[in-house]
Amino acid sequence: MSENGLTLDPQTRDRMVETKVTCPFLGSLVHQNLLAVRGAPDNPLAAIDEVRLRGNEGGGDLGDLLVFFATGNHALMRGNSGLALDAPVPAGLFSLELPGSQGSHPGHSGILQGNPKTLASGRLSELDFDRLASLAVNGCLKRSDVGRFIAQNLRRDPNAKVAQVTVAELLAHDLEGAVAAISAKVVSRISFFDAKSDRSDGQVDQKLTKLLGEDNLVGSAGEFGLLLAFLSNDPATKQIDGEPAFSLDHVRAMFIDKQLPDGWQTWKKSRVDWVLHTTALLVSAAREYHRLTAK
Repeated sequence: MSENGLTLDPQTRDRMVETKVTCPFLGSLVHQNLLAVRGAPDNPLAAIDEVRLRGNEGGGDLGDLLVFFATGNHALMRGNSGLALDAPVPAGLFSLELPGSQGSHPGHSGILQGNPKTLASGRLSELDFDRLASLAVNGCLKRSDVGRFIAQNLRRDPNAKVAQVTVAELLAHDLEGAVAAISAKVVSRISFFDAKSDRSDGQVDQKLTKLLGEDNLVGSAGEFGLLLAFLSNDPATKQIDGEPAFSLDHVRAMFIDKQLPDGWQTWKKSRVDWVLHTTALLVSAAREYHRLTAK
């Protein structure tokens, strides 16, 4: 445990992860005691530098992108009332209170949280995970099937916001042309973002991540893109039908058991992989969303 981290008993830690740290990567880090929890159990925080270090394990730079999301979406903590995220976090920290934050949105998977607007609404839904798992074949989950899952989640939630212009742009291009088609969207802008630059600050991060969340198709693809970027160089990841396919066991371990795959510190995890996976997810999700809405 890092210096200044809270000492938490297993029951308190598990409850915190389930209700607040509703991210398969961050939740696993906290559950496995690999990320120090600061602040208080009912108002948990973590250090920016620590999440960068964990994301960059293996020699990549995915941690720099995680910093972008952490400073953009999780810059507020519970204030004096304890009922809202309305107080700025101390310098160098971000909030681990994910449901109810700027990054929480309609059209989410439903696996780890309930109402995205309600604080501490995290809970595990194995039924929703089973919807994802049902798309796997021979223990492997193809990237395009994750895109289909995203589209299904958006269609299931009447509050989800999907910009039809985004769908139209994506349908008009093949995968190679998709990056150009969405160059005005946040994905392209973030791909060239340097989290270590002195030009960056929390206000810029918050504006860009808010823009990302204004279209739940884009936001959902970006979130799952982080998961796939993390698993890109996992030895269990395969190529099936010309696209990456990810170990369902490893995905299940992160969502259900809050356990990172063995050896995760050794393989490279990069922002470039996030851009590639997010773009591909946008294309496959847009196609499925169009098919579902055309019925």
